Amino acid sequence: MSNNKNHSSFIIQGSILAVSSVMVRIIGLMYRIPLTNILGNKGMGIYGIAFDMYSILLLISSYSLPLAVSKLVSARVAKGQIRNSHRIFLGAIRFSLSVGLVVGAFAYFCADLLARLWLSPESAIAFRILAPTLVIMSVLGVFRGYFQGLGTMIPTALSNIFEQIVNAVVSVAAAKYLFDFGRTAARMKKDFNYPEAYGSAGGTLGTALGALTALILLIIVYFSYKKVIRRKLRKDMTEENESYGFILKILILTIMPVILSTTIYNISTFLDSGFYNNIMAIKGMDKNIRQELLGMYTGKYRLLVNVPVALASALASSMIPSISASIATGNRGQVVNKINLVLRFCMMITIPSAVGMAVLAKPIINLLFPGAEGVDTTVLMMQTGAISIIFYSISTLTNGILQGINHMRIPVRHSFISLIVHVVLISLLLYFTDLNIFAVVISDVLFAVVITILNARSLYHYLEYRQEKVMTFVLPALSSVIMGAAAYFAYHLMYPAFKASVDSAWLSNAIPAILSIILAVIIYSLCLLLFKVVDVHDIEKLPKGKKLAYFLRRIHLLRD
Repeated sequence: MSNNKNHSSFIIQGSILAVSSVMVRIIGLMYRIPLTNILGNKGMGIYGIAFDMYSILLLISSYSLPLAVSKLVSARVAKGQIRNSHRIFLGAIRFSLSVGLVVGAFAYFCADLLARLWLSPESAIAFRILAPTLVIMSVLGVFRGYFQGLGTMIPTALSNIFEQIVNAVVSVAAAKYLFDFGRTAARMKKDFNYPEAYGSAGGTLGTALGALTALILLIIVYFSYKKVIRRKLRKDMTEENESYGFILKILILTIMPVILSTTIYNISTFLDSGFYNNIMAIKGMDKNIRQELLGMYTGKYRLLVNVPVALASALASSMIPSISASIATGNRGQVVNKINLVLRFCMMITIPSAVGMAVLAKPIINLLFPGAEGVDTTVLMMQTGAISIIFYSISTLTNGILQGINHMRIPVRHSFISLIVHVVLISLLLYFTDLNIFAVVISDVLFAVVITILNARSLYHYLEYRQEKVMTFVLPALSSVIMGAAAYFAYHLMYPAFKASVDSAWLSNAIPAILSIILAVIIYSLCLLLFKVVDVHDIEKLPKGKKLAYFLRRIHLLRD
């Protein structure tokens, strides 16, 4: 009974973080629409490079902190060591402030140098504005990791949502204001890149204020929870308190492999823009065209692909403390069950997402970015790279699993091997073919495929684990194909009728696109039930699952 409760709690906490992450991505998607309309493809290219540079330093300074802190805290909580778990938190705060300040200072003073190396000097202003955010995100990561280690994802979920709401509002408003300011400055300086450079800087201002809002919220939650912490500390019977020197040591030993693996795993997107800009410049491509294509890639393609991948990232974050707790108590069987459950759940979401993105690529692009230039190019990117959604989701999850079972170096090695393959392929494709931006898309897909294969081999080696295939992959894929065909034909049957009867070009696409997406969700859900991919026990483990199971029984779609 306790095992079932444990699994139910694990899925509920994972679902909370997954839902919040998808909500965050949706909010991010929605504010990128007006941001793209303000900055244009060229401005989004400048914004994308600044954000890529920021993302790499964020990985070094704080990205690994939630994972490392949650892993260390959960292992001690599982053993009843509440005092030591709190000392981990306090030691991590000191560490995060030190690292954040160093990395933030580096970003601020080296912004111009890094932007010139990436042949995008206009990105320096936006990158410099992001520098203080690195300090804020370092401390924020510790708070999130601490609450996750205690077994609650709600503070992290709420802070993510509030952070993104503030980010959205400020980014759009600041981008519009500074774009207009840059236009005025351009007339005086006769530099036509000023509007996009200043506008992209405004877009990054929201990131800083959003992170600050999230940090303030978690500080309030922490002090509200302080009485509970003190009560638990008084009851703690731990004989030996871990010294802060020891905590710093284990924190660094835990963080370093995670930093290496996540940096190598995510650096590919940072290198992509550098390779693409430099090689295409050598081949003589006009700078404005380069920036516009890169803007389509970062501002539309990658933005859309990352929405479903956020689910895998959230599940991995919720999984690591849970798996670490199971490892700490020696329950290997529970670890295997959790892996099986979370991968199944993830594939039921990401496989139809990939199919839907490919089948309805053009309607979705026209729905979200009306009137944007280069629609056909962006659509072809989506159709070419949609499959990366599946492989990035699996590789993200399996990286988290390997870190959770204390094989921290394995994801580092696999990410490094995949990065070498990625760099070789993108260089060859850019130099010796005319694929230009599509070379980046293809290489990106292969990067995720290689990591997925290598991680699957390691899971079998260390846990003798092989994922069940029919329920996890085959039947969700079959359901997705049926769903995709229905959505495709539904859209193409409805669109001519709405085009003839609706004056607005946007509405004539939006209505059939939204109706087709709703139909796709219904048909896919019915297929999962008819093929018995999910049963009553799976549904009941979800939030409000018992009510949903009762409703499905009443309409004869579910049997015990």
